[in-house]
Amino acid sequence: MARLIRELILGNSLLLTLLAVAGLIITLLIFQFASHRRWGLAFEKMFAIFYIFISPHVNVPPFNYLHFINLAAVNGGAVTQLPYVFYPWIVFVLCGRFIQFFKHQFVETLSFLALRNPCFLLYCFLPVISALWSLVPEVTLKAGLAFTGFTIVGFYIGARYEWSQLSGLLRWGYTAIAIVSVLRNPNVGREFAGITSHKNSLGGLMVLSTALWYLHYSQTAKTQKEKWISLLLMFFSFYLVRATSSGGSLVNSLMLIVLVSSLNFLSKLKFQWSFTFLVGFMVLGTIGSVYIVENLESIVVGGLGKDLTLTGRTEFWPQLIAAANQRPWLGYGFEGFFQQDTLGAKTPAYFIYTSIGFQPRTAHNGAISVLLSFGYPGLAMIMISLCTNLFFAVRELSRRPLAESGIPIIYLVFIILNNMTEGSIADIGDVWLAYLLVTVRLSVDSAKSASGNNRSYDRQLGASFHPD
Repeated sequence: MARLIRELILGNSLLLTLLAVAGLIITLLIFQFASHRRWGLAFEKMFAIFYIFISPHVNVPPFNYLHFINLAAVNGGAVTQLPYVFYPWIVFVLCGRFIQFFKHQFVETLSFLALRNPCFLLYCFLPVISALWSLVPEVTLKAGLAFTGFTIVGFYIGARYEWSQLSGLLRWGYTAIAIVSVLRNPNVGREFAGITSHKNSLGGLMVLSTALWYLHYSQTAKTQKEKWISLLLMFFSFYLVRATSSGGSLVNSLMLIVLVSSLNFLSKLKFQWSFTFLVGFMVLGTIGSVYIVENLESIVVGGLGKDLTLTGRTEFWPQLIAAANQRPWLGYGFEGFFQQDTLGAKTPAYFIYTSIGFQPRTAHNGAISVLLSFGYPGLAMIMISLCTNLFFAVRELSRRPLAESGIPIIYLVFIILNNMTEGSIADIGDVWLAYLLVTVRLSVDSAKSASGNNRSYDRQLGASFHPD
C-alpha cells in the first residue's frame, strides 16, 4: 500500500506540486505558531515524544522512514533519504527554540558532559572514526554518521528537559508504541512484536513503561484519577510484556518493580551502602535471571517460554570473544563485523556457528558488541561511563525527590540487565537513546550540585570571617 501511494505521488507532477505547496503553507503556519514561546514548547515536546516513539525503528510507514538508521543503508532508495529533509524541517520550524538553546545551554551542557563523563563523550566519536580501520569503511561511515545524527538529537532532548519532564515524555512515547501496536495487530498472541522489529525489542520497551508508570503511580500521581490512569497503563504495559513471551523481559520487569518498591529504603541509606546494595542487586539479578532462563526447565518452558541455552548465545559468545581478540585494540569498526553477506570469509563472523547450524547476525550481548566494534579501549570507555553514571545516580537518591532520582536508577539497571542477552547499547535505537538521555542529565545535575555545594561552602567560609 505504501509503495502504491509513493508511486502515485511521484508519478503525478500536478499532485506532487499541490502537495509541495500545501507542505510549504503548513510549514509557514507551524513556524508562525512555534515562534510564540508557549506553542514552541508544545511543538518541541510533541517532537520529543515522536522521536522516542520512532527510536526503536518502528515498522509503520511513514514513521519507519524518518529514523536516522535509514541513512546507514548503503543501497537505499530515495525514501531512505527522508531524514535529510525531515530534521532540517524540524530545525526550521523550531529555530527559535534551537537558537535559545545554543545561546544559553549548549556550551554549558557540553562542558558539563566533558568534565563529568569524558569517556562517554570520547565513545560518541568512535562510530565515525572507526571507518578508518573498518573491514567495510563505506558501511561504517554511513552507520557512524547515522549514529551521530541520532545522538545529536538525543543530546538536545536530554539537555532541554529536567527529569520530571523527561519522565512524562518517555512514558507517553512508550505508551504510544504500545497503543499503536495493539491497534495495528489487535490479535495479541504469543511472541507479540507489535510495531517493532522483534518481540525482545517490544518487551524491553514495555519493561521500562511498566517501571516508569509504577514510579509515577507511587511517587508523583496526586489525584485519584491520575493514580488510576497510571495503574491502568502500568498493567497494560505489563500485559504486553507477557504477550511478547520474552522470558528475559518478564524477569527484568519483575526486578524493576522490586527496585522501584525499594527506592524509599535505598534513599535512606548512606551512599556507600546504597551503591553496594544496587550493585549487589544487579549482580544477583543477573545471575538469577540467567539461572532461571537457562536452567529451570519447568519454569522456562512452562512459565517463561524460553529454551535452555539462551537461544544458543552461550555457544557463540566464546567464538565472538575469540574473534575480538584478533583485533583487540581497534575492533572491526562500527557495524563492521557481521558482514558475512558482503565479505564472506574475509570476516571471522563467516565461520561462527552454533551446534545446530545457527549463524548469529548480532552479538546478543552489549559488551561483546562494543568489543567487536571498537576493541578493548572502546569497551573500557563505555564501562567507565556506565560506572560513572551509577555513581552519580546513587548520589542523586539523597538529593532529589524519588520521582526524579528513581528514573536514572531504573534505566541503568535495565540497560545492564538487558545487555546481558541483547546488544542494544551498541545499536542506533531506543536503548542508546535512553542511555544518552540519562548520561546528559546526570552530568548536568552532578555539575550543578557540585557548584551549588561550592557556593554554599564559600558563603559559610565568608560568614566565618565576617561575624555579626
